[in-house]
Amino acid sequence: MRHFVTPAGIAPGRCRAFCAGIVRFRCPTLLAGLLLITSPCPAADAPVPPAREVIENAHQLIKNRRLPEARRPLEELLAREPENIEAALLMAWIHDGLGRRDDAIALLEPFLEKNASDSRLLGVYAGQCMLRAGELGLGFRALRLARRGREFMERAVALDPDNIAYREGLVDFYRQAPAIAGGSLEKARAHADALARLDPVRGAAWQASILVEEKKFSEALAACDAALAARPDDYAALFNFGRTVAESGLRLDEGERALRGLLGRVPRPGEPSHAGVWFRLGLIAERRGDREAALAAHREALRLEPNFNRPAEALRRLEPARG
Repeated sequence: MRHFVTPAGIAPGRCRAFCAGIVRFRCPTLLAGLLLITSPCPAADAPVPPAREVIENAHQLIKNRRLPEARRPLEELLAREPENIEAALLMAWIHDGLGRRDDAIALLEPFLEKNASDSRLLGVYAGQCMLRAGELGLGFRALRLARRGREFMERAVALDPDNIAYREGLVDFYRQAPAIAGGSLEKARAHADALARLDPVRGAAWQASILVEEKKFSEALAACDAALAARPDDYAALFNFGRTVAESGLRLDEGERALRGLLGRVPRPGEPSHAGVWFRLGLIAERRGDREAALAAHREALRLEPNFNRPAEALRRLEPARG
């Protein structure tokens, strides 16, 4: 659930979704695909910056998508202060952006027992479990991570019921997960309705996503139209409209325009990633029968997020068999 969580939660909230067999949750992910560049070690006699300064600088670097620069000072801070939860949350975001979700999960797990009432920790940890389950696809570990992610995201919602990010993560999980992992359209709808009370525009967009799962495409598009009428430039509302178009095959030109417009914007934490946008553009191209454009779009999605299963599946479906 490009897709997703920010340091304060899952879609801060980019809950993004499981795939193939467990759940296609791809809450679009933050800063995925950046190359790891090791910064030079500081001089032995360099002054040690205070923890607050390191954390504030890391926040800014992550915001500006400069993950490798933020990583080393946080690692040094955690070596000095292994129980610094603020540093751990930021470090988990860096692992997420570098596609190292196992590292993020391992880093956060020791904090869970002593910080069981920190909704931020529970939300970020839950999001990483969900995303990693989606990367793994079928299998016992994927199922265990999916269930664990759902459990901890529900705990985060119980602690902070007005947090939009956590609600979005659970809507995306419940609407796509198979029953064995805890999927339930009824539960997805309950969280979407709660979300609509907190933010009518985003709630309408997520209600549309549930209607898509029910194959009620005309109703889903009407919900998207209502969201966009209220907030025409909302990134999530535009993405959900494009996703609904890609799933339904209706209003292809409008959906493509909406999605392509997002490529010129930098998604904020909690918003779908450009990889998710390219994947839906690939689906729209498939709807048109434009195989070459579909291949190019799915390849770009996979380039941006190498562990994104759905464009990988699409490429296997579209590329000619190799003898």
